[in-house]
Amino acid sequence: MMHAGHRTLTSLPLGLAAATLGLLATPLAAQNLALDKVGGALGSQVSFLVKGQPAEAYVVLLSLLEAVTPVPTLGVTLDINDALVGLSYSLPGFVGFTNGTGDATANAIIPNDPFFQGLVISSQAIAGNGTYRVSNLVRLTPQASGTFVNALNQPAVPVLGGGTATAPNNELLFVGGSGPVAQRYKSRTEEWELAGASFGVGLLSQTTGLADGRVLFTGGIDLATGQPTSNAAIYDPATQTTTTLTMAQPRAGHGASLMPNGRVLVSGGSSSVDFTNPLSLFTGLLGSTELFDPITNTFLPGPNMLEPRAFHTSTTLTSGRVLVAGGIALLPIVNIPNVSATAYLFNPTTNSFGLPSLMSGARFLHTATALSNGRVLIAGGLTLDLTQFLQTGQLQDLIVGTRSDCQVFAQGGFFGTFATVNGMQQGRAGAAIAPLPNGGAVIAGGFQLTIDLTTSTFVLNATATADRFTQSPNLLTPVGSMAAPRLFPTTVNLPDGTIMVVGGGPANAEIYQN
Repeated sequence: MMHAGHRTLTSLPLGLAAATLGLLATPLAAQNLALDKVGGALGSQVSFLVKGQPAEAYVVLLSLLEAVTPVPTLGVTLDINDALVGLSYSLPGFVGFTNGTGDATANAIIPNDPFFQGLVISSQAIAGNGTYRVSNLVRLTPQASGTFVNALNQPAVPVLGGGTATAPNNELLFVGGSGPVAQRYKSRTEEWELAGASFGVGLLSQTTGLADGRVLFTGGIDLATGQPTSNAAIYDPATQTTTTLTMAQPRAGHGASLMPNGRVLVSGGSSSVDFTNPLSLFTGLLGSTELFDPITNTFLPGPNMLEPRAFHTSTTLTSGRVLVAGGIALLPIVNIPNVSATAYLFNPTTNSFGLPSLMSGARFLHTATALSNGRVLIAGGLTLDLTQFLQTGQLQDLIVGTRSDCQVFAQGGFFGTFATVNGMQQGRAGAAIAPLPNGGAVIAGGFQLTIDLTTSTFVLNATATADRFTQSPNLLTPVGSMAAPRLFPTTVNLPDGTIMVVGGGPANAEIYQN
């Protein structure tokens, strides 16, 4: 990309207006013209996606310099320098006509050369048939596959948790994790901006993006009382307003999953917490569920779970059902505390849970994500052996561990099936997890739990390492580490195919390139 001849926009053969954009007899009125990108790994293809009007001429321009550049012959002004305009003629699809729906794709291979890592390659499109328009600016920041790098720009306020909602123009809204401040990430230009007042969430709460673009906050630890709260809220990014709500019960460490019918299943959790007493984690376990209705902004009673549980995962499947798996739980009838190896499917059509299926290995504070092939990947988690502790009450008899395996859930049959995948670099609880194309996922950070017998406290040892899950066959392989350890970080799949990791301790945002 860097060594093409430097020619100005107006000195191309036959002139850009005639030769490249192909003037037609009847000019079109000015319409919006959008440009996006997908990809960006060294040695791989990057695609620039043009969205304009049907059958109109276009050119995609690349530049290493952003500068206001008027083009008088076309009546437009660029945000980039035009020195590399000749490069468009040598790359497939960078000059041509949109199809019948107004779409076109321009592809290029990024050289597998470290020189390109750290470059900021800016691009814009020009399109029209007599009347010309300039697209939005897009920035490409190449990086090596399987690595994390600091985002091109960082948020003004650190994102410590919370959740996201999609916004127009491939933008993402981060809410709940920066106190009462919302922040917008503009993925096309890799920039952040403040987006008004939001809603701050507490520890062990849930943030769920709704189908209509609003965001639901539920429960967590109330900062004033130190106990689970029944408080909930709806944030509307369109009006930047927050509506406070109330659940039927206080909940912390619960699950919350958006279902295809637009409702949210809120499951289990704990109604009381005492972090100094391990057994107290089991005294307030909830077996109840609630269903949030976005039309009425109310919580409706849902069916009870067979086993009360908290610190579990709740994942919506492609079938519309929700997989509730693991956690700390109480055995039915006898109410004996345990770490659960069971999973249940909630069916929104029948408003009921099915019979349990078994994972290989009990776990809680694990993480899970729905994969692109309809399966669910469950990663790591904590184990807890209470056998001796229940007899002695002595903390040194409490045996804790951190799992280094994953479980893959596949739909099918009456229960579905779990397959074990071993091989994470180290045990992880509270890790970041995000799906990749072709049924893969990246798992990053998290912590291992130990007990300091001298001070009788739990110690969380955060990690920066990461693993990639691929299938056919199921396999875990190490990838590059993050810049710093993170526990309970937040991951977001960006429109260009990369993954952003924020929170979990460090204030910076990092980008993972597949």
